[in-house]
Amino acid sequence: MLDDFFTQLVGAFARLVTAGFLIWMAFVVLLFFKELFTPGDVRVKEYLYRVWRMLLFSFEITAYGGVLVALFFLIKGGEEEGWGLLYGLMLTMAILASWLFIRLRIRTVSLRRKKNDSRDY
Repeated sequence: MLDDFFTQLVGAFARLVTAGFLIWMAFVVLLFFKELFTPGDVRVKEYLYRVWRMLLFSFEITAYGGVLVALFFLIKGGEEEGWGLLYGLMLTMAILASWLFIRLRIRTVSLRRKKNDSRDY
């Protein structure tokens, strides 16, 4: 019983992380071609900063999309044993990741406001 729980927990986490990396790789390829065809010098520091932001954005999209996908598969159901547990855990982790990314976004916006307010004085 506990063995199945941890197996499904690792499986749900692996699905979310793998989806996040696949989305990130697609964004990196698009960003690379965009950078390749822009005139001028390649600015490595700015490019790596964009890649980092794309990594965060891809995992944010994965968390939000994971809620919808896990809900769909949870409602749809399946014939396999542990189907409900897997997508229930995936839904829980996606909700927690969504909450984390929303808090992160709120904090970064408030930090930007404080930074811009200090420049005004």
